[in-house]
Amino acid sequence: MGYSRKVGPPIVSAAVATLVLTNFATVSIVRDDTASRLELFTTIWPISLTSAVAIVLVMSFLYRSIVELVSELETRQAAAQHQALHDQLTGLANRALLEDRLAQALTRYRRAGEQVALLMLDLDRFKQVNDTLGHNAGDQLVIEVGERLKSLLRETDTVARIGGDEFAIVQVSPKGEADVRRLCERIITIIREPFQIGEREARVGVSIGAVFASKEVAEASELLRKADITMYRAKAAGRDCFRIFTEAMDADVQRRDRIESSLRAELRAPDALQLHFQPVIGSRGQVVGVEGLLRWDHPTLGQVAPMEIVPIAEECGIIDELGLMAFREACKVARRWPELSVAVNLSPIQFRNPGFPAALRRIADEHGVDHAQLELEITESLFIEHGALCSAAIEDLRQDGFRVVLDDFGTGYSSLSSLRRFPVDKIKLDRSFIDVAARDQSVAIIRAAVTLGHAMNLEVVAEGISCVAEEQVALEAGCDALQGHLYAHALTPDDLGAYLEAARRGSAFSDAA
Repeated sequence: MGYSRKVGPPIVSAAVATLVLTNFATVSIVRDDTASRLELFTTIWPISLTSAVAIVLVMSFLYRSIVELVSELETRQAAAQHQALHDQLTGLANRALLEDRLAQALTRYRRAGEQVALLMLDLDRFKQVNDTLGHNAGDQLVIEVGERLKSLLRETDTVARIGGDEFAIVQVSPKGEADVRRLCERIITIIREPFQIGEREARVGVSIGAVFASKEVAEASELLRKADITMYRAKAAGRDCFRIFTEAMDADVQRRDRIESSLRAELRAPDALQLHFQPVIGSRGQVVGVEGLLRWDHPTLGQVAPMEIVPIAEECGIIDELGLMAFREACKVARRWPELSVAVNLSPIQFRNPGFPAALRRIADEHGVDHAQLELEITESLFIEHGALCSAAIEDLRQDGFRVVLDDFGTGYSSLSSLRRFPVDKIKLDRSFIDVAARDQSVAIIRAAVTLGHAMNLEVVAEGISCVAEEQVALEAGCDALQGHLYAHALTPDDLGAYLEAARRGSAFSDAA
């Protein structure tokens, strides 16, 4: 509260009292008919002077109070405006101010061709800091990141915090792509430096996506969208790096969006998504099984590969429905050819559903298929990312007679420990094991894997066989079975019937082309 507002009320009260007394005295004197004019003037002028002084004091303090009230109101308005446009934790610009600064920069770009770049930043390994050191430590780290970013920028640039560990930078008048690349490299370097949080040291990285304004990208919302796309592309590239936007990135996102929007409808359409089957060849050339592989002939996108379908289905929350559809198709083939093992791939996400093993059991029983004929292929990532979650489910499935296969064996970080912790029935060696150019070394490595598998009573299959030389390496190493394009691509059930009929008349090895 201002000084005038503290002392003003008593002073104003005293001044008003003085005015009242002087006015009373003046009236009393004027009513005295015996007083001469000189006596009246001599008596009244001190009273009038006192009244004038009191009036001046009152007006002065009233004016000063009004000025202080207006100033305080302006200060509060400025504080409210600052709070509305700045992040409370770091004091940096928030999303609203970022969008305003970006819109201004884009206006200058359209009018005068002054270039502008937008950088979207997301910290890597930030969750680990929160989990190990606590959220207060995470807040301190975010504040320090903001300070480091500000130290790299010019006054004309803007850095904003737009989320928990997300930041954005508006760089005005960059000198071409090289200037933006230099800034990205400096940001990555400075964020890699350790952060001192109390007595602990924390380390994080940063993924950056950068996009330039152009005739095609000249609106703030569009620039933000494409910078976000690019930042996630940097995340996918291994994190702690940066990427510059290209139109191909947006085309990929648009394609993904089209796949996602039509995937649910396609699941309900008859025969829209199909399972094709690739033969597995035993060591003596006979067909011993098949693996079901998802195929989708999209009406406008053409053939969509499983590597596109499955991640989108996982993110959309329909992987359970997709997986059960594939399992039903596998059961149909298993019933048609009871002498073959039939494998189907499972997603780690499916193991989050506690009713998942029971659903597989029910479908297999509905089709009258022996559980032992069905193989459930899982990848090593399931063990690494969902070990505790999948352990009970795998044991439940094996007790029900289903065979569990570890696919892409050797591509993860803990193959041996995975086999010891999570018993399976078969392993499939990744095709990267076979290097025809280093034949002796490949044979030795694969033989070691086969020896390990056989010591644990596991069958060993070599995947990705595409030529006779690779076949010879796998056979010499002692693999129990082989699979790959050398023998057949994935076939429809009808084409599989014709293939099996031909295979019965001779060895798959001798007929391979």
